[in-house]
Amino acid sequence: MPARSNLRLGGLATTGLVAALALPLTAGASDDPFDDDSLWETPGADSNRGTLNFLDDAPDERVHHHENQITVAASSLDDGWVNLRQCHSDLDRVGRAQILYNAATTREIEIESQSNIGETWVEGASVQLRHIQPDAELCIRARSQMLKMLDDGSYALENGPFMRRYLDGYFPMRVTVAVNWGDLGLTLARSEPESQPGFRVTESEHGVIIDATFEGRLMTVLRLVNGDRP
Repeated sequence: MPARSNLRLGGLATTGLVAALALPLTAGASDDPFDDDSLWETPGADSNRGTLNFLDDAPDERVHHHENQITVAASSLDDGWVNLRQCHSDLDRVGRAQILYNAATTREIEIESQSNIGETWVEGASVQLRHIQPDAELCIRARSQMLKMLDDGSYALENGPFMRRYLDGYFPMRVTVAVNWGDLGLTLARSEPESQPGFRVTESEHGVIIDATFEGRLMTVLRLVNGDRP
């Protein structure tokens, strides 16, 4: 019986989404035709080994896109809880996958929509997926406690690690994080990493958008302050 393949798709927020773990089913495990590993695509052998490398030019092939919409409310400044809408597109075609959340800091997880996936369901602090087909998409809503007040009165919004990992290799992926704070008067003081080719940071009066294409492991930190930058 062949060993299981192990594909990890990176997550949102050490305090929110930790990782998505895709496990193609073991061939011959049941009579379900989807249980044959040969039906599912896995990344190639050549890969990055974890070093963060931003990609200024998008890969020729379509890669997994992880989109996050984070809404900061007035109450978030007191308790850290934000509204999260998260969508995944161009998922790897595997037999099984699960998106894992930090149970202590994530609640009210629900599946908003899905297409080209055989089955999806919420199980504890996770979303389970079976039979991921080409052009699969999945959108999830949740509440996440990811905003932290720092000693100087500023706020930190930490996300990551984002990654698309297969065995010991890391493959290209795209991550978009859109933070909306409306009329709360916040300002982006600093982003880590800083804006650069392959990692774009776009600011507005009401929020900020990060758009990154990379391979390896990506952690991001947004430092927010009230009013103008110090």
